[in-house]
Amino acid sequence: MNVVIQTILNIEGNRGLRAAEFIVRDSEFKKDPDFAVAVVAYEWIQQQWRETGCRKMIIEKVTWNEKNEITEDVNLIKPIEKDDLPF
Repeated sequence: MNVVIQTILNIEGNRGLRAAEFIVRDSEFKKDPDFAVAVVAYEWIQQQWRETGCRKMIIEKVTWNEKNEITEDVNLIKPIEKDDLPF
């Protein structure tokens, strides 16, 4: 499934709008479309964060296909940290 994701990010007081087209797995999209797109959007936002020097960032708005807002879903996603401890 192809979707267009738009983000409005506030990076240290500078607001910016970006949009791009992404592919979301059909099987994940059928289960929960908003969450499936939110995961892809979160990964893209993390990439944007790294590109801007890992500065303080506020996610103001995230939408897909211009009408489905998923800002809250994206803010709820947290990375899974791998535990490499031997015990």
